[in-house]
Amino acid sequence: MDGIAAETEIARQVRAILGEDGLVQITRPIEEPGGLPNAAYWSADWLALEQARLFRRNWVFACAAAELTPGGVKPIEVGGTPVIAVRDTEGTIRAFHNHCRHRGTMLVQEECVAKTLTCPYHAWAYRLDGKLRSRPHFHGPGKVERFDDGAPGLDLAPVRCEVWNGCVFVDISGAAPALDDWLAPMLRRTSAFDFAQIRWIGKRAYRIKANWKLVLENYMEGYHVFAAHPRLVEHAPMHVRWSGEWLEHVFYNDYVAPGLSEGRGDGLPHYPGLSDEDARRGMWFAVMPNFLAEVYADQFVVMSIHPTAPDETEEELHFFVVGDEAAEAERYAKGREDLIAMWHDLNLEDVQLLERLQQGRRSIGFQGSVMSPAWEVPAHQLSAKIVEAILAP
Repeated sequence: MDGIAAETEIARQVRAILGEDGLVQITRPIEEPGGLPNAAYWSADWLALEQARLFRRNWVFACAAAELTPGGVKPIEVGGTPVIAVRDTEGTIRAFHNHCRHRGTMLVQEECVAKTLTCPYHAWAYRLDGKLRSRPHFHGPGKVERFDDGAPGLDLAPVRCEVWNGCVFVDISGAAPALDDWLAPMLRRTSAFDFAQIRWIGKRAYRIKANWKLVLENYMEGYHVFAAHPRLVEHAPMHVRWSGEWLEHVFYNDYVAPGLSEGRGDGLPHYPGLSDEDARRGMWFAVMPNFLAEVYADQFVVMSIHPTAPDETEEELHFFVVGDEAAEAERYAKGREDLIAMWHDLNLEDVQLLERLQQGRRSIGFQGSVMSPAWEVPAHQLSAKIVEAILAP
């Protein structure tokens, strides 16, 4: 923890929440009980640091572009702050802070289709490009101001927003690296897969009573597969698996399965031009902080995680298949259904374990994780990466 030596205000907060013993625990070798102390999984102050220093300073997956029809408006929470994603009638997707510039009233609470965004408090109205359209009675009874091209300082506050192959990302800070650079470690490992072919077919949403880091740690490590996921280990036995590794800010893991199975390459069209080995390959990535992606021959599945409390995480699974026919043709309807059902069942197997993990972190007797050097080195390294990201200038 080199950064902790420079006693900035953020460093003081880290030290105050984790304590001296907690800081030592993070730096212990994997052979000893280590990782983030229990406070990092239950403290509201620690979560506030993570929201401000991780989620509001990096690209965050917000939604699928296909969720936004023309005129579609979707409220989301990013780093603890309310945001709206909007597709205007010309098809352009934008994001804005979800508040009226008058008094700060939240504009949108539920997904909707609209021509204008009207504040429920004093009826200030905004176009879908964020520009103020009108404000009634502001300068006295019966006086309605109309704005042809918005009003500087009164238009909705924009949020940096980009779309990558049907995935919408936002950057609250406006200062994160270029999106292509942020995704580059993942894209270098997936050059054989043409993601321009992916098509969104739906999502499933979950509210998990566990800290977001436990969700992430569980996603990363394959050690629990043999005990928790019988169908998954049948597809890819433990002997074809390994621990994975960090590629800068991106966790990467893969395997080559003995064959294809339902929901894992069998039943839906594949990416064009894959080798036999890549057709049997499964890859998964965690692009910090919340974009988790799995790649198989016939799919691209996004798991997004948004912490809403120290002991609660909102999680979404977004399902993409390869090509228009896979997404729309009746003959692939069962393949699509099987894909979503398989992921739903698999995810529920994890949810019950994650919620028990969270409760275990209440125990004062738990003094750190004893992780496997064969399977959990990247998960062990995650603790230091989170603290380093919080401390980074």
